[in-house]
Amino acid sequence: MRERFILQGLVMLIAFTLSLATPFKAYAQSGQKERITITVKQKPLEEVLKKLSKEYNYQLFYNNSLVKGIRVSVSIQKAGINQTMDVLLAGTGLQYSIKEKTIVITTIPSRNTAKEKKLLSGRVVDKEGRAIPGVNIFTGDKTQGAVSDIDGNFAFASPLKHGTLLNFTSIGMKPQHIVYGGESTLKIVMVEDVNELEAVVVTGVVNKKRESFTGSASTFTADELKAVGTQNVISSLKTLDPAFNVLESGEFGSDPNRMPDIEIRGKSSLISTRDELAEDPNQPLFILDGFESSLEAIYNLDMNRVASITILKDAASTAIYGSKASNGVVVVETIRPKSGKLHLTYNGSANISWADLSSYNLMNASEKLRFEQMVGRYTSSTPSQQIELDQLYNNKLADVARGVDTYWLAEPLRTGINHRHSLYAEGGEGAFQFGLGLSYNGITGVMKESKRDNLSGNIDLTYRLNKLQFVNKFSMDNTASGNPIVGFSEYAGANPYYMKYNEDGEVERWLEYNDYVEAGNPLYNAAQNSYNKGKSLSISDKFIMEYTPIAAMKIRARFGITHTNSNTEAFTSPLDSEYSKVDFTKRGSYNYGETESNKYEGELTVTYGKTFNKAHLVNIAAGGYLSQLDSKSHGYAAVGFPVGDFTLPSFANGYPDNGSPSYYENTSRSVSAYAIGNYAFNNRYLLDFSYRVNGSSVFGTDKHYIGTWAVGLAWNLHNEKFVSENIDGISMFKIRASIGNPGNQNFSSSSTITTFRYNFNSFNYFGMTTSLAQLGNPDLEWQTTIDRNIGFDITILNDRLTLTGDYYYKTTDPLLIGIDMPASTGATGNVIYKNFGKQTTKGFNAQATYYIIRQMDKRFWWSVRGTLRHGSSELNGIGNRLESFNTSGREGDQNGQNKSTKRYFDGADPDAIWAVRSAGIDPATGREIFIKKNGELTYDFSYDDEVIIGSSRPKVEGVLGSSFSWKGFSMNFDFRYRMGGYSFNSVLYNKVENITTSQLKYNQDKRALYDRWQKPGDIAKFKNIADSQSTPMSSRFVQKDNTLTLESLRVGYEFKPEIARKVGVSSLRLNAYMNDIFRISSIKQERGTSYPFSRSVSFNLSLTL
Repeated sequence: MRERFILQGLVMLIAFTLSLATPFKAYAQSGQKERITITVKQKPLEEVLKKLSKEYNYQLFYNNSLVKGIRVSVSIQKAGINQTMDVLLAGTGLQYSIKEKTIVITTIPSRNTAKEKKLLSGRVVDKEGRAIPGVNIFTGDKTQGAVSDIDGNFAFASPLKHGTLLNFTSIGMKPQHIVYGGESTLKIVMVEDVNELEAVVVTGVVNKKRESFTGSASTFTADELKAVGTQNVISSLKTLDPAFNVLESGEFGSDPNRMPDIEIRGKSSLISTRDELAEDPNQPLFILDGFESSLEAIYNLDMNRVASITILKDAASTAIYGSKASNGVVVVETIRPKSGKLHLTYNGSANISWADLSSYNLMNASEKLRFEQMVGRYTSSTPSQQIELDQLYNNKLADVARGVDTYWLAEPLRTGINHRHSLYAEGGEGAFQFGLGLSYNGITGVMKESKRDNLSGNIDLTYRLNKLQFVNKFSMDNTASGNPIVGFSEYAGANPYYMKYNEDGEVERWLEYNDYVEAGNPLYNAAQNSYNKGKSLSISDKFIMEYTPIAAMKIRARFGITHTNSNTEAFTSPLDSEYSKVDFTKRGSYNYGETESNKYEGELTVTYGKTFNKAHLVNIAAGGYLSQLDSKSHGYAAVGFPVGDFTLPSFANGYPDNGSPSYYENTSRSVSAYAIGNYAFNNRYLLDFSYRVNGSSVFGTDKHYIGTWAVGLAWNLHNEKFVSENIDGISMFKIRASIGNPGNQNFSSSSTITTFRYNFNSFNYFGMTTSLAQLGNPDLEWQTTIDRNIGFDITILNDRLTLTGDYYYKTTDPLLIGIDMPASTGATGNVIYKNFGKQTTKGFNAQATYYIIRQMDKRFWWSVRGTLRHGSSELNGIGNRLESFNTSGREGDQNGQNKSTKRYFDGADPDAIWAVRSAGIDPATGREIFIKKNGELTYDFSYDDEVIIGSSRPKVEGVLGSSFSWKGFSMNFDFRYRMGGYSFNSVLYNKVENITTSQLKYNQDKRALYDRWQKPGDIAKFKNIADSQSTPMSSRFVQKDNTLTLESLRVGYEFKPEIARKVGVSSLRLNAYMNDIFRISSIKQERGTSYPFSRSVSFNLSLTL
């Protein structure tokens, strides 16, 4: 019965469907013969034509200027298309031609025009009026064509028919389609196509189309970088790409003179060791205009000079850089000057920043005094001492009672007023273009005496001669920096019951000085003539010559030279409180250090690319690279200065005990040869391969050379018929995979050389003795990484939805690790670099962008986006060779300070936090109860019970944001989230517990007073408040670290060109930014202990003359 009912229902459904289909088909057939009906009175012709196109499905082509201002009044009833057009265009001076459903409207040519047969010529410019060379211009039937010259001018060789459709195309610009109406000259304005710019992957050596590229890479335009902020490109990249990780410094906060630590897809080296001249071995390689660059140069780079930045992440994309690419590559391309009349572009911004002190939870005066009393600070078994202690306590109590409660945190701080100015002039005619740039960035830190002033200039020259092109880029950067004399931690540690000034309004040297406490006044030390400053100068010149013998081949030679010089100078006054117990002849100090380097680079590259039989695309590149880096550093320290304005080293008494000047010199060379190939079949199946032979003096005498390789495969599914015909609106659907073995040589060349030092205090029969200073390893091998990657790139729903994802699996084997030298070598305290162990790093990155509204032609869109990253690492093959690091982590330094929760064991993550598990505080005794590895509870602490509590690296981290644009108005915001990570809360460990008697002269966290055990029965998180014994590191101090931060907020407006011209400029744009404006965290600990974090608001003005 049930089956019969279902069968009847299906029959009825089919019959109903057929009944609907039959009349629909008849309607469609009859619709082809339907006549046109239009009745209008004094309506714009353009409006009528749009109605005709929309209602009767015709495609019309015409220039807006032809129909502008024409109004028509017609009454057409059931007419054909030809009759309709005759009536509409009658008396307008226009004519039409029809082919199927396409109508082209042009002016009616005069007889004189027809006889003269004028040739069409014109000029192609951008929206700012600058010439665009190399624009391809061709007719709709592709029978005639032209190309714009260096000045943007073009001309056709033979006359064109009226109504001819002209197409204008250029790389990076939106195509233009114009209907020829008999004009003798045309001026075409083309605008940038952001999607087209992003469709090219810039590797720094060869540029590849993204669609035929198998590697993992992200490209960001200048506008995308500026949408996040204008501070520096590093801050913008952190927000835009999930693989680009800037490690937050809990100590140095927003210090403008502190270079950030950066990772791309985790670490490739186990321990971040660096000598005086070597880079961080986990830092990515930076390429600026095709040449290797430093992090500081990229950090100082004026964002207005940047054209695009590409981050290369996997082996297929970084293989061109071979032995230097295991940490990823950041390729920065600066703008090139455009031809035409002289154009001036100015960008100015003002920034207001202030310290973020929301993480500090310090006691006030009353709380701190009460805490000291409870812990026994004013209790003594000796009557005479007790009288003295009572007097001290009563004096402080009286001060508190009369309102003394000093807020020391505000004393070293100020509101930072920063400003940045950038001016760029460009122009040129014919084969020559030039660009001149000058920029200034004045950063006033949120701490007094903290600053960073950067003045930079650049000259860009381009000259074309037939098939040759010459490019020269000269740049100079000069930076002056200043640092606070007194660290922020000294102000944070000052007790609030001390007064800043005495009764006479003077700053005294000591806040308290007696037999029990010696507390210096940070304001006194800051008021002395001490200083800490630095300067740096970088000059570089890059010359590029390109020769194009045939269209498919290009030969490029590059040569660059970079000179850098930096120095630091610090003087500490002899009146500083740190010298209170130092001999008069050694009070005060002066320290000077200087580093100088010269780098020479040369490269020759030959590229060839051609499509065979319309299906086989082949690109081949081969070349060689060589470089030399000469660097040296020297410095000295001097002590013993007289009181007064005698800060120069000539006033010093001498060197420190056992001190002497230092001098270090190093030369490293590298040479390589490479070959790159790319093959694409029908733009569906893609293959990339590369091989590079690398040589470097950094490694052992028998290990100077190594080969690195990479292979990448990809499949463009969107070009398969079974995908394109079944999925509407698909632009990109690529799956890709790669494998390779990039290397890392961010190590000092002295690692392989054994050095000795002279002992000036030791002589024997043969003279002065020597001792081993550094034990070199002549067998030191290259550190390479097998890098595997699988990923996808998807763009669907008519470019509304974009998805990108990558899974990576990297194995570095062997590692290059510096370990402590054994005492038997006679060089205790130094390290020797060895190859052992391996590290596996794996994880994934993902990005998604969805346009809720996408009307680009109307400058109206609204998009939401999100990024995600996850990663982890594992060590193996280490054995007990890093036990010295583990021991120093448990025991700390000779004073028992600077302990660490990091341990290095086989099978463990180097980011893991190791500690003994805690069952909490015993309510009966106030003592901590520990959990052994076997699960037993005990009061006795043992490092043998250490286990992994969590990882300092979050399980997931990313950014959630949105962008909105309507006509000239735009807005975007980005939130950063971190989830699943853990952190060792050093505030709980050092400012809630482990507060010794000597530490009581510093202020402490409020939780030391309110959350510690005080009497039997208390349920407390922290041990007995009267227990001043050292507390070992346990899981009680490890907390979940989940955070949400508003990283960037921008609001902007770009004025219409006609409004901008009224004020005498061709373009005008205003933006306002807010960065790091709030932060929510699951863990409460002090951030920025030596230099506080900051929040900022910025205003930016950009105009072009």
